Amino acid sequence: MGIIFNDGQDAQVESLMKNTHLGTTWAMRYLRIKYMFWSTVFTTTGIVVTAVTDYLITKSTDHAGIIGWILG
Repeated sequence: MGIIFNDGQDAQVESLMKNTHLGTTWAMRYLRIKYMFWSTVFTTTGIVVTAVTDYLITKSTDHAGIIGWILG
């Protein structure tokens, strides 16, 4: 009802706000973990693809690797 008198609806609203905040906190934690996981997967994939490409260029051509192949 107001600042001075608390009624049943105020208690329900307060309880709902506590639960909503808790849900938002867990959702943000989940999104942060999901972001860190996929960032790690994509970074590792990029490193592996670069290493394999460098190895294949070194073995199949007379260049010293990716940098040597790019610079000619």
